[in-house]
Amino acid sequence: MKAIMYHYVRGETDRPPNYYYLDLTDFRRQLDYFEDNFGFISKEEFLNFIRDDRSEVPSGIVLTFDDGLKDHYEVVYPELKKRGLWGIFYVPTGPYREGQLLDVHRIHSLLGKVSGSELLRQAQDIVDENMIPHERREEYRKETYKNQEDTESTKQVKRILNFFVADKYQTEVIDRLISQIGYEEPDITDFYLTGREMREMHEDGQVIGGHTVTHPVLSKLNKEEQRREIKESLDYLDKVVDRLSEWTFCYPYGSSYTFNEHTLSLLDEVNCEWCFKVESSDIDKSDINNRPQALPRYDCTEFPDGEASGSIGPSTAVD
Repeated sequence: MKAIMYHYVRGETDRPPNYYYLDLTDFRRQLDYFEDNFGFISKEEFLNFIRDDRSEVPSGIVLTFDDGLKDHYEVVYPELKKRGLWGIFYVPTGPYREGQLLDVHRIHSLLGKVSGSELLRQAQDIVDENMIPHERREEYRKETYKNQEDTESTKQVKRILNFFVADKYQTEVIDRLISQIGYEEPDITDFYLTGREMREMHEDGQVIGGHTVTHPVLSKLNKEEQRREIKESLDYLDKVVDRLSEWTFCYPYGSSYTFNEHTLSLLDEVNCEWCFKVESSDIDKSDINNRPQALPRYDCTEFPDGEASGSIGPSTAVD
């Protein structure tokens, strides 16, 4: 069983950010490739295996889509319907509470406006040592964005803004960058799924899952902060779709260093059935039996026709 991760998937649109995305034509070609070479696991087969039948791992592809993007309703969902497929859509809920883009997507928008080298220069002028905790700096330097085919300056600015800077300073730094560079942030209803769209997809057999409230690096938070991020996101989605039929979650940024034992115990506490991380390997029986809260996913860029379009380069692993 292979789970595949997507973010932005777009046809002809001028919707921000002007950043990485997988073109609709390439998405269709990739779905054709998966159908021809692996086949797709039905929702019923997948849920039966997760919940009851652990005797044999079903063979095929499971599709997942992160960040609750408008693309997923306007582009992905119609394509899945046309093919009789289902997907798992992981939605961060902070934008609905705060009425603005998540910081991670504001960073994408900045990178769509200026080069990575220019944004890095401006970020370095704003960020000082007091904003950067020291205990995990070397780990983040070595481990983050290793597999993204990106300019080094773009990787570095994303490390600084997403990982190095303490959470309490992140929004302030991004606010200052936006003020200096200048752009008008889009309305959240033009960027993210609406409640009505989520309900429609859910009622039509698509799976809606939690992706935290604010899209933080969970392992940077204490246990109570993590509990709020996990529980509030799932509770909100449960109300929006009038009861989630599946309780599932995926980690922001996804790699193993972004969550910890607190995270795993909290997912068990809220009765999460399964959770995805990012790791280039198939899901086998030992994953399901021993670590269902850390199932591996491939990035779509690892397969034919996964190379992205956009303003910077060939990657869709955009967190």
